[in-house]
Amino acid sequence: MMLQALIAYAERENLGDPDFETVGVRWLVPLDHKGRLAGSPIPLADNPDAKKPRPKPFPRPFTSPNELNQGTKSHFLCDTLERCVLFLDPKMPEREEGRRVQHRYFQSLLEKAGVACPAERPRLQAALEFLRDPAGVAELRRQLSAARAKPSDNATFAVEGVNLLESPALRQFWRDRRRRLGAQAGSRNPRICIATGELAETLDTTEKIKGVPGGLATGTNLISFDKDSFCSFGLEQAQNAALSAPAELKIRSALNTLIAGSRSQGLVFNNTIHLHWTRQPVQEDPFDLLASADKNAVEALLKSVQQGQPPVAFEANAYYALSLSGNGARIVVRDWLESTVPEVQRHVAEWFEDLGVIHQDGQGTKRDFKFGALLYGMVRADLEELAPALPTQLLHGALRGRTVPLPQAALAAALRRQQLDQENKLNPARLALIKACLLRSPNSPNNNSQTKDTAMTECLTPESRDPAYLCGRLFAVFDRLQYLALGGVNAGVVERYYASASTTPALVMGRLFRNAQFHLAKAEGGVATNVAKDFEAITCALGDQFPATLDLEGQGRFALGYYHQKAEYRRRTAERKEKEITQEKKS
Repeated sequence: MMLQALIAYAERENLGDPDFETVGVRWLVPLDHKGRLAGSPIPLADNPDAKKPRPKPFPRPFTSPNELNQGTKSHFLCDTLERCVLFLDPKMPEREEGRRVQHRYFQSLLEKAGVACPAERPRLQAALEFLRDPAGVAELRRQLSAARAKPSDNATFAVEGVNLLESPALRQFWRDRRRRLGAQAGSRNPRICIATGELAETLDTTEKIKGVPGGLATGTNLISFDKDSFCSFGLEQAQNAALSAPAELKIRSALNTLIAGSRSQGLVFNNTIHLHWTRQPVQEDPFDLLASADKNAVEALLKSVQQGQPPVAFEANAYYALSLSGNGARIVVRDWLESTVPEVQRHVAEWFEDLGVIHQDGQGTKRDFKFGALLYGMVRADLEELAPALPTQLLHGALRGRTVPLPQAALAAALRRQQLDQENKLNPARLALIKACLLRSPNSPNNNSQTKDTAMTECLTPESRDPAYLCGRLFAVFDRLQYLALGGVNAGVVERYYASASTTPALVMGRLFRNAQFHLAKAEGGVATNVAKDFEAITCALGDQFPATLDLEGQGRFALGYYHQKAEYRRRTAERKEKEITQEKKS
């Protein structure tokens, strides 16, 4: 179904021209009618005001990478600077001879087009005159060096202000040439295409997909067989999974387009890229919210789903999500989801609802966590610290809804970071992920009964009697009492005891309990009185004995209890200061 969905997307977006491919062109070389430079090379950018401008996209005459890899051919009209003007990398002298061969082929295509297209012959001749002028080409290279151009940048030519890539006559020349060469190649016995189910001539090799993380810079293959052990029934190469040329082109074009879009969204985690699309176009894609987490859009989605009025019409519009990574020269399909727009929309709304936690200051609830923020809440600095499959599992868990438990590895990673992080124990994104993991655990009361786990709410729940949650709350009380009694210290309760208190409370909580009694004796004022009341209420709820050990989920509830109680103290502090300011104004 995946291949068919990609083909349908390509047909919807009018992708898959067999004779042209869209590429980013960085430079336009201006020439006059005599083949002389008519100014400096013009930088082309799709987004010139951006911090990192992207090359401007143009449809370029298509030449198979398999042909280019032979080292003797080049693209028509537009190619890299090293192929079309021999702007070479001095650090790679071994490539010079090969690039000169490709440069001569680049010129030969211009000559053939000039013979076939009389109307464009003057412009093509001007480009050829320039390329055959050593002084002119040397000056262009000097200007490119000054502009910090790269040998791999794509470039094309404009003669008297006319971009050769935009010439209808030259485009038709290329189509005719491709048809003629295809007819000369002959035909073979037709086979069943695995994507369309139709009888057609199928390909021995497929073209490479661009931009798959973890793959080769030259591209990766979706279908490839290069060893005898992978072949069967006398079939070799891609004939083991036969694709017709039109189907392969549509699949490749769809993947290249979707990959480029996902890269621009930043949907690449741990060398895995996440693609998403719908059968019919939609104005608001629920997947986009996972990446951007726009506050207003999240609130609108939650409100609409709760009211039964989704922003996207409730037609049976298919929804697809695909996760890919590269393994050398081949693509690995990490995950594939086929659903409907309304269903994914509902699941994304549930995701943000489950993430909801109170702000650190105790004022209001935050739900709009970007997916990237959740991932970085589990690591010290680099996402490579995570298991390679974890981001994909989390992302598709968000798309599949509450019935699918989130991976235990996510909870374990978040808790490990919570214990080790000495500077930010109150990371809202991390606590939100912990809460979502607990809510979606098979052990959660939400998945086994109609009762709601009171420890899994967004803010402080005084009525909860869960021992782990209470231990977390009590630990926050210990921290608060220490501050009230001693002020700020270099290595306080949290820095010294959080890890052990959250895993083996019985070993350390007794000692902290005794210290807290000393701190109570030193602390004075109304604030200390209120904290003392918290101390008494929590210890009474806990009873006579602390839990000996806490499993992962217990450690998660401990973390939430600690976070909720700390947020409550910050709320009280802010409220008290506001009252003091009000009283001062009145007096």
